[in-house]
Amino acid sequence: MTEKESALHSQYIIDGIRYDITPAGLLDECLRDSHIIHPDAEGCKDIIDESIDPPVSTFTYDNYLNSRYLELCLGASSEERTFRMLYPDVFTRQRIAYALLDRLWNEGHYRLGNLNIWAKWTWNTRPLGNMAAFYASAEAVNSYLFDLGVKMEDYYFEESDEESYARFYAWLPEKTEAEDEEMQEIAFKSSPYESRHPWISDERGCPDKTLPDSDSWIVYIPFDTCSFKIGGSLLAQAQGRNGGTGPMIQDPDYFIDCYEVVRELVEDGIVMAGVTVSDGGLATAAARMCGDFGIDLDISGLLASYQEKDTTKMLFSEVPGVLLQIRDSDYDYLDSQLILQDIAYYPVGHPSREFSGLKFRNERKTGVAGILASLLEQATEGED
Repeated sequence: MTEKESALHSQYIIDGIRYDITPAGLLDECLRDSHIIHPDAEGCKDIIDESIDPPVSTFTYDNYLNSRYLELCLGASSEERTFRMLYPDVFTRQRIAYALLDRLWNEGHYRLGNLNIWAKWTWNTRPLGNMAAFYASAEAVNSYLFDLGVKMEDYYFEESDEESYARFYAWLPEKTEAEDEEMQEIAFKSSPYESRHPWISDERGCPDKTLPDSDSWIVYIPFDTCSFKIGGSLLAQAQGRNGGTGPMIQDPDYFIDCYEVVRELVEDGIVMAGVTVSDGGLATAAARMCGDFGIDLDISGLLASYQEKDTTKMLFSEVPGVLLQIRDSDYDYLDSQLILQDIAYYPVGHPSREFSGLKFRNERKTGVAGILASLLEQATEGED
């Protein structure tokens, strides 16, 4: 990392308020090796900027156009997302969550706290609001990683004349022999559930496409308890809109509980196939998961649980989560493991040989009757 990068080491004055700690100071607090501190470079000038809030959106989505919205998201999801300047805190937390979730599918034996994050910002520093967004992003990294119990291996910043990006990558850090012995001793003493020898492979522990078992279940698990919002989403971006309010990702304890349960399910071979729900939301993840088969996506239980009528919001909001394919014979086991940790999950369909791709089921159950129906379905599904 270049010590002369003024964006990292300058004092920031945002909306007339001076912040005492620099971005480098915020990020250094997250480092795995707390002895490595990047001193602020001398001669850096104050960076003065203004934060920009997303304007109020009056645009409404048509629930009958969800298939068209899906086409837009699939067409854009292969491209790397530019940083959403109007949502610096939300977008940063999403990128960190997605990086950690993508590791769930690798073969290995580890816990969330064993992983480290590498971060890199490629940034256009000139437009109004960009530097305020960068500082907000650094603050989000600091608070979110601390709450998740995840350390940062290193971070980088480089200026750009074009688009701005924030990239996060999660992996097990390389340790010296002495560090490895120390960590093993700590793990052995602190908890019988922590591995003394965490490891991870480049190979997937389960495929990312559905397998040909029409009796199996497709199960959705959101990894945060926040409300579903469209603001800052891939759908809004593909339409050239901001989308209004974004999802307030703010329940790291719940994320940890979800992560550890799903990680064990993958490691134990319970998960037949799995994908991360990230850019484009639930609908885009389900479409990617289809492979050569079809999924008739039914989110009536999800709508009932959240007492929500807007299917577009539920399908395309980018709340971090996963989609799992589970054998019918393993459904009760899945149910018991998730209930034990008070984790909400939603069966959303079955793979089908009769068609390919994703179909949306328009059935919606709302109100108290719908919630009771959803609970009854979850109680009976998977039973022999």
